[in-house]
Amino acid sequence: GVAVGVGLKAIGSLVKESIDAADATSKLAQSLGMSTEQVSRFSYAADLAGTSQEDLASAVAKLSKHAADAAAGGKEATAVFTAMGLEVKKSDGTLRSTDELLGDVADRFKSYEDGAAKTALAQELFGKSGAKLIPFLNQGRDGLAELSAEADMLGITLTTSAGQAAEQFNDNLTRLNAAKQGLGRQIAEKLLPALSNMTDRLFDGAKNADLFGRA
Repeated sequence: GVAVGVGLKAIGSLVKESIDAADATSKLAQSLGMSTEQVSRFSYAADLAGTSQEDLASAVAKLSKHAADAAAGGKEATAVFTAMGLEVKKSDGTLRSTDELLGDVADRFKSYEDGAAKTALAQELFGKSGAKLIPFLNQGRDGLAELSAEADMLGITLTTSAGQAAEQFNDNLTRLNAAKQGLGRQIAEKLLPALSNMTDRLFDGAKNADLFGRA
């Protein structure tokens, strides 16, 4: 019985951790403008490369900003992408997707020799997290695609619907906790006058007892 109880508790903890991770990944995907599936795949590849999801998210957000700046005609951002031989716009003039652009950048980085120049370029494109992203980028587009397929095979890839369900579940837990707190406050509000009156009498009694003792 104890063993079964411990096992169920461990399974429950694993499930809750998975739900929390799915919730976080779903929110991250929305903030980066990418699909939940692609974010979870890239996160798996980044983890194998020794890069945290936080560093990956920060770097991708920076890349998106630079791409938008280049698309808007920003000279500095345009110069970086032009030097790499990359286009930030599609043939119809719209901005390319972040995951597609990231694959092209990875191909370029795979062909560059490791060193100070490569590190400087990574930091220029991806901000402070750029240097940490180099092992991830060095896999190139094909390497990232292979790891994405591996994530699918292992069941690590999170679907958009599962991410949304995780968000809804955690939001409902937050609502239930808020309802519990609200109930407690309402009960306290009703009881406070009586409780205050009782404590006032107890305090008066304590003062009287102290005066009697000194007398």
